[in-house]
Amino acid sequence: MPPIIEEPLEARQALEFPYKHSTGPVIGRFLAGLKEQGLIWGRRTKGLGVVVPPLGYSELDGSDDEGIWVQVADRGVVTAFAKVHQPLEGLHPCTTPFAFVLVKLEGADTPMAHIVTDGLDRLKVGSRVIAHWKPAEERIGSIKDIAAFRLAE
Repeated sequence: MPPIIEEPLEARQALEFPYKHSTGPVIGRFLAGLKEQGLIWGRRTKGLGVVVPPLGYSELDGSDDEGIWVQVADRGVVTAFAKVHQPLEGLHPCTTPFAFVLVKLEGADTPMAHIVTDGLDRLKVGSRVIAHWKPAEERIGSIKDIAAFRLAE
């Protein structure tokens, strides 16, 4: 008698693990400042000075930061950049050419990552830039409340 061959059982099921992620008190206050005040806040951190965005701890030794909030300007100097000539939809923050930049804002001791969308042909390390904010009614408490930085020159 030949062996009985049975088809394998198959069950497809979608599992979901819904959760809410808390920004915590430090990043939460930073994002609230963007949304509600149109201001950029950093925190004084041991060995690093004023860090933007704030971390709540020192990257040097993991110790708590000093807990002192410092308002910084929404303008600064580009310390590094990488141009994206052909953005990929769904991957990049915009669909037209742009540059990822590190901007050292006036009053901060560390640079902040963001984008520049205009004047890419004139962009260089040392370029002065200023934040271009979304209208207050469109802000949601995200780093994207700053739409982009623009050349100030």
